[in-house]
Amino acid sequence: MRSINQTAVKIFSLGLVAIIVAACGGAPEGDLEKLKAKRDSLKGVRTELDDRILALEREIAEKDSTTEDKLVTGIEIGKDTFRHFFEVYGNVQSDKSATIYAENSGVLKSIDVKEGQSVKKGQRLVTQDVELIDRNMAEVKTQLDLAETLYEKQKRLWDQNIGSEVQCLEAKNRKESLENSLATLREQRQKSSVVAPFDGVVDKVFPKVGELVGMSAPIVRLVNIDELYVNADVSERYMGDIAKGDSVLVIVNRKDTIKSAITRVGDYINQANRSFEIRVDIAEKVAVLRPNSLVVLKVNDYTEEGAIVIPSSVIMQDGSGKDYVFTLQTDEHNDLVARKTPIQTGPSHLGKTVVNQGVSEGDELIDKGSRKVRDGDKVKKTTV
Repeated sequence: MRSINQTAVKIFSLGLVAIIVAACGGAPEGDLEKLKAKRDSLKGVRTELDDRILALEREIAEKDSTTEDKLVTGIEIGKDTFRHFFEVYGNVQSDKSATIYAENSGVLKSIDVKEGQSVKKGQRLVTQDVELIDRNMAEVKTQLDLAETLYEKQKRLWDQNIGSEVQCLEAKNRKESLENSLATLREQRQKSSVVAPFDGVVDKVFPKVGELVGMSAPIVRLVNIDELYVNADVSERYMGDIAKGDSVLVIVNRKDTIKSAITRVGDYINQANRSFEIRVDIAEKVAVLRPNSLVVLKVNDYTEEGAIVIPSSVIMQDGSGKDYVFTLQTDEHNDLVARKTPIQTGPSHLGKTVVNQGVSEGDELIDKGSRKVRDGDKVKKTTV
């Protein structure tokens, strides 16, 4: 019985194809409107052919006792929070990461720390030779003692109207000038010891003892890895989609994930690459993170609460490019069948898609087996 009905389907199909070919034969090649009319006519014939073939297949399935229902799995549609993320590379930075230079030129007398050593703010790092400064200070102090004595005597004479005011002022000016010179030398001596400007770890010591150091050569690189943040350049197209406080996932070495948020969104568009800058603070301490490390930021640019979200894998497209899914429904005989259900989709991310129209919460979709069924096919639900 089944083979006879299948033969009838084939004969009917061949007959319709012959009609279509005959209809195509007489169209004038240059008449555009007639060609379009023929095309629309053929489309109608094709649709009718598909419908009649499908009807015959359903009739065959109903009468053929050997036909088995197709096995499928179902998933119930529910509402969920949908989040979309985009990825961008970011550079780890620290406001407390500095290369330190000496303020005065001099020979390096001692290095008071080692690489890798933790130091506190104000702790001495290196010391310069201050012998020359000490000699200059001794000389200036001697001159200052004499200047003070001369000024005091000149002032006493002037108070008694002896001598001239100019002599008194010159003595005073000499004394004050030497006092300023001595204060400058003392400050220079104090700055001969380079100290840590903040708590951190000595990452690198550049010079060696005995070398001449100064403002042009680095002495120590000091790093604090407890207060890190990430700067990233984001495409201009996302301006307005993200804001301060939006959630961000920081991916370190493609495996460690840190949850954070945007702490600053830049207001300037870089003309060179059409991007703006964002900053993401890192609250957690990750052992492998260092200043200038490269990380991946997953930035949340779209969130929808209570959305209908389905697996993207169950969504198919018809010949006209419209999306549809197969849902599990019962027919008039109370049999479980697959129904082709057109849908309107929204954004997608990580294998999940938002459905704006077509299905509702509580509907059941065909998951496994959806590619093997057609509209109206009887199916049997399985858990495998």
